[in-house]
Amino acid sequence: MYEDLIFPLVIILFLISIFIIPAVLYAAIRKTADPVPCWFPLVLAGVVLLVMGGILRFRVIDEGNVLAGTLVMFSLMLLLTSLAVITPYLWFGKKTGINRPWLIFSLLSFFGVALLFYSTMGESRKGGALPQFSPVLPLTGWILDGLAALFHVQEIVYSPGYPVHTLLLALGLYLQVFIIAAAYFGVLSLHSPAGNE
Repeated sequence: MYEDLIFPLVIILFLISIFIIPAVLYAAIRKTADPVPCWFPLVLAGVVLLVMGGILRFRVIDEGNVLAGTLVMFSLMLLLTSLAVITPYLWFGKKTGINRPWLIFSLLSFFGVALLFYSTMGESRKGGALPQFSPVLPLTGWILDGLAALFHVQEIVYSPGYPVHTLLLALGLYLQVFIIAAAYFGVLSLHSPAGNE
């Protein structure tokens, strides 16, 4: 019965994460310290990954409650993509010349949400090995697949019995959105009046 609500609630969650979460998260981070230390948003991203790992490892949300599990995991992954959008701005912010960054965050958050949606789409392989990362994470998936092959841990990484695949997928998504946002803010900082002074 509740499974019919998953798709509309995930779409609402996506819209909130595009327009509201990055701006609120940026304001909250700026309230903690001004200027924000470079390591602070990275630590927050690590905490989100640890929470995801704890939920998956200790099976806090059981398979009987699909709605709660889907919404919690998507919320954490969307929080991770919002941190990936905000982190480069905290480093390049003054050089870009953007006075209202929350207007720019929506564009980059849209890309992050689109990449999350793309990376979670696909066929479900019940009981079989999980897919490689490179088809769903074009920028960082090949690195994760290469490291799994290099260290000969494919059985662990692609096994549905361990939470490693989901955590690496979230980490790869974070890095991918981070790279896109850093490149975007880097280009803006080169071409802005503040960067030319």
